[in-house]
Amino acid sequence: MKSKPVLGGVFLLLLLLAFGCDNSTQQQERATLRLMLHSDHFANQRALTPSLSSMEIASYHIHGTGPQGQSIDIDSAQTAVAIGNLAIGTWNLHAKAFNSEGIPLVEGQVETLLSKASPAATITLSSLVGTGSLDIQIHWDTAQVANDARLEVTLLDQEGSACTIPTPLFDKEAGTASIQTPLAAGSYLMQLRLFSQEVLVSGATQAIRILDQTTADATIGMVIGDLSTKFELVLINNTTLPIEGTITCSPASPAPNEQVTLTYTPTNLDAELTVSDLVIDWYCEGELAASDTRTLCTIPDAGTHRYDVIAHHEKLGSLGSSTLLVTMPYAP
Repeated sequence: MKSKPVLGGVFLLLLLLAFGCDNSTQQQERATLRLMLHSDHFANQRALTPSLSSMEIASYHIHGTGPQGQSIDIDSAQTAVAIGNLAIGTWNLHAKAFNSEGIPLVEGQVETLLSKASPAATITLSSLVGTGSLDIQIHWDTAQVANDARLEVTLLDQEGSACTIPTPLFDKEAGTASIQTPLAAGSYLMQLRLFSQEVLVSGATQAIRILDQTTADATIGMVIGDLSTKFELVLINNTTLPIEGTITCSPASPAPNEQVTLTYTPTNLDAELTVSDLVIDWYCEGELAASDTRTLCTIPDAGTHRYDVIAHHEKLGSLGSSTLLVTMPYAP
């Protein structure tokens, strides 16, 4: 049902009694009952309610019992009803209000003494009548919540007491929930709270009016629109500059056929890295000469030879190279 103005207030039945006495007889005194029907002004608010016409009183049914077994039972659509020839004494009166569809809305009763000293009585129609149903469909954007999303539903009556309702049918993957339950006629407050990662991300509060033989139904979208939440993003750079280094030769001026030791030393390692974190490969004239070592021992042939070191570690972009030319003299 769409949200429409709520019928508020209590309905008062004002009973005005005008008495007449036949002085020529000793019979029981009789009176004419003048029934005035009155309702307070409507109160406007947004709520999950039936249409305004469904909550408007279209007719009243009044019945009661009095002295000498006398009773009344009448229907009226008027705001003033006169009932004559009623016995003076105590009357128990009951009134029930109906809408245009014949659905009972509210009722009340009073016990009053009809006499010359008490020519008026009031019935307050304050008890809502019957049982209706609640049918609520709830949905939210699954892309805005985690897999642990959960929905809390609280239903309070007009006195603020929590009502027992069935567990909502919850579809986490579809982002929907539904609530169907019978409720006594009356006014209710429903609170919805949607949690993601145990943080409240959306909520809704809805006033509900239940009528007898009527279903209050609605679809409620849980809006996740909070832009004020602080979101911290940490960027980790897993790349680095190419590894640079130097190659030394010992001895620096080798004799013919003398073994030389080549040593690689990186020069631009990040603070958290050591030489042992590197993969170091040696190449001579483009051919792999040794792997995973920072030193190379060799006896080069006479002449000038190119030695390259390729060094890297697991960070992207770290692959670097260093070069040394080693000259070996000819044997005499």
